[in-house]
Amino acid sequence: MLLTSPQNSHERGFPVSDENPTVPAVNGATSAEISSHQPDGFSLSLATLKPRMAFKGKVTRVELGGVFVDIGVGVDGFLHISQIVSDKPVLRVADVFHPNDEVQVYVLRVNAKNKRIDLTMHKPSAYDWSNLEVGAKLNGVRVVSIESFGVFVDFDGPKHGLIPFNLMPKGVRPKVGDRIDDVWVVEVDESKRRIGLTMIEPPALPWEKIKKGDRYVGKVTRVERNVAYVDIGAEREGLVRISSLNVAYADMHTFVTEGEEVNVRVLKVDPRKRQIDLTLEGINAEDYALSSGPDEQLSPFAAALQRAQRIKRAQMAAAAAQAAKKANPQNEQPAHALQTEKKDN
Repeated sequence: MLLTSPQNSHERGFPVSDENPTVPAVNGATSAEISSHQPDGFSLSLATLKPRMAFKGKVTRVELGGVFVDIGVGVDGFLHISQIVSDKPVLRVADVFHPNDEVQVYVLRVNAKNKRIDLTMHKPSAYDWSNLEVGAKLNGVRVVSIESFGVFVDFDGPKHGLIPFNLMPKGVRPKVGDRIDDVWVVEVDESKRRIGLTMIEPPALPWEKIKKGDRYVGKVTRVERNVAYVDIGAEREGLVRISSLNVAYADMHTFVTEGEEVNVRVLKVDPRKRQIDLTLEGINAEDYALSSGPDEQLSPFAAALQRAQRIKRAQMAAAAAQAAKKANPQNEQPAHALQTEKKDN
């Protein structure tokens, strides 16, 4: 994670510009809607006007409290004196604007019923509550303050975001003014005015998106006798327990091997305990049914399974005996001597 110190400080407040503003893309769409980039057939009117749209307007009337601006929707918008951006304090609106002056403005509010449009010269932030989503990746954020629990950063959003220290890579402690290349959104709560960020890339599958009944293709990372661990892209591996398969044969190695891709279904998810219970898809319990008596007919699969297990147990026993022999060769001598003694007698 790269941290860079700023060469030029980024200040809010923008002069009137002849250029259409460009803003970062969020999920494939720009966060500020620009009127000159609407799709074909789009009809711009008071009814279709939205906050954050940008216009090159023309001043039609100058008042004490502001100016009226024609933005081409049939109703002039009002630019209040408090929304005027100037390199000098604005004491009189007439000192800044005159009729027919061109001005870059952005829609602040729209009241279609009262035919009122409020404008501003302050460029909207790149991100807003409406387009800021959990999992979004933000680039080049700037550290603005440090607290005992984390740092606040400016990412050109509705407010500063918080990166707690426990969501930073080990040993990383940014300073005020540093720029952080990549952070990810982990919380967006407009009602509490809170935005949480992390410097540690989150999993592709967040907890809130995992639901009971969801199906995934996962990779088996570890296999034990009664459970298999499957990576489905979440923060934690999911557990496939042998009990979830409803089969009499209790050894998970029969069904999966490490590194294998398997189809699984979510049985239960507990974000608080960080636990995901899964089951394998496509397992037919009848294929694994073992005989309960000599008269019961085994399925071909079950019969082959029993033979394989007998062979496996025999091989394991032989291997264990061989290992014990190599580990304690002195134990062979007394037995051999005893056998010789019995023959002599």
